[in-house]
Amino acid sequence: MILLQNICDALVAANLSHAIHFPSSPLYQTLVQNGSYAISTRKQPWCFVLPSTAAEVSKTLTALHSAGDGAGDWHVAIRSGGHGGDNQNNIVDGVTIDLTHLNTTTYDAATNVAHVGTGARWGAVYAALEKDGVLVTGGRESVVGVGGLLLGGGISWYTARTGFACDSVVNYEVVLASGEIVNANASTNADLWRALKGGSSNFGIVTRFDLAAFPAENLHMETKTFSREHAGELVDAVARFADLDRSFRDNAVLLVVTYDPEKEDSVWRATKVNTMNKANSTAFDAFDRIPTSAPTMEKSVTLVEAANSTALSGTNRVADDFPPRNAGAGALTAVNDPRVLRYCIEQHEGLVAHMKALLGPKNFTTILDFQPIPSYFADIGVQKGGNMLGLERDSRNKVLFVMGVTLLGPNSEELFPRVYQHVAAANKRIEDFSKSIGSDTELRYLPYADSRQDAIGSYGKANVEHIRKVAEKYDPEGFFQYRVPGGFKISRV
Repeated sequence: MILLQNICDALVAANLSHAIHFPSSPLYQTLVQNGSYAISTRKQPWCFVLPSTAAEVSKTLTALHSAGDGAGDWHVAIRSGGHGGDNQNNIVDGVTIDLTHLNTTTYDAATNVAHVGTGARWGAVYAALEKDGVLVTGGRESVVGVGGLLLGGGISWYTARTGFACDSVVNYEVVLASGEIVNANASTNADLWRALKGGSSNFGIVTRFDLAAFPAENLHMETKTFSREHAGELVDAVARFADLDRSFRDNAVLLVVTYDPEKEDSVWRATKVNTMNKANSTAFDAFDRIPTSAPTMEKSVTLVEAANSTALSGTNRVADDFPPRNAGAGALTAVNDPRVLRYCIEQHEGLVAHMKALLGPKNFTTILDFQPIPSYFADIGVQKGGNMLGLERDSRNKVLFVMGVTLLGPNSEELFPRVYQHVAAANKRIEDFSKSIGSDTELRYLPYADSRQDAIGSYGKANVEHIRKVAEKYDPEGFFQYRVPGGFKISRV
């Protein structure tokens, strides 16, 4: 109790009482539950602080930074949308800074720049900007938070046109550990600007992202469902799509396989998007030749409508008496090689068989998705000033894939460690197979990465050193390395 009073009283002394919520607060349990994508992040800090302005973030960091060891052993978690996994956006012994009040979105027509608060979610961002007839490059699902996606890279329906979402950031408003508020862009603090494009929470708290906008246009969105017998043809179609050149930049595809507990079988869905609202794009010819197992969903939609679609998760979100528990072992990236993609299928089917035996056929779902990463994605990043992902080091086309299990039954927490071991083992076999045929690549995409993966280290030596130098320059005492332990830290590389 003494520690709680000491560190949280430091915030009270900074005139932040209106923004602080202790366990006795009526909103405290709501804050524990809200914004937590994974049940494992629903932790109970000593207090929450919800700043509403950059100035209040500055007051918060100044108070915490000044408290030092005099307040005992305490740490800080920082939460934007709360979509991250274990230990990334909440904490037990310390303070959680919840940024959801920093959620405004405005558009400056004179500069064609959208100003987006770090605590916003993408659905709200798009809804606000569509009123002005513009959009920005951001997340594909409405519930995803702005901050985590932009600081980790950001794959979008528009990546082939505009690069990763971070490549469209023209300016960051950042609060440093000292409380100083700075801007980072191509002409001011340019080293920080570049480091933040994939460098995550190693430097300060970003309170606002200024994003280059483009004219709004409906998406032509089509989702096709396939049976398991066509799995090989589908991943071959992904491989063909990944080899398309930049003339097909208006097109995007996401292939998702899920185990459906109602059908007790795997279901494959390909979501095809043309960002200029064009039907029948030839980019998808390989997919269109494969027989479907259910009626095709096809329509012209706004980006808000697309972001609210359930198609991305492969199935409707499960409503159940027991909170779902997600067991993922992170993301892998391989050279665009059909042998690797087919091996992923084998590992997924093996995982499903293990889960049926361990959990029962009704108590879990799975997901395995394939996302093409053509080499020109990296070229766009370089043209826009460079990012930290390091994809330009390897000119080969690639595919990013993620596999995981969601536990649905009453014993999810108890069974989680065994399920995680199975998922991690399958991931390791895929990684080893990729390496054995020369098709592995370094990138472990940070927004999807497991805490046991070295996402920052996968960016390559030069980018790792850049992040390290920038962190030392803007946070010389290492506050964001040691007081803010969640996420991926350069000090652990």
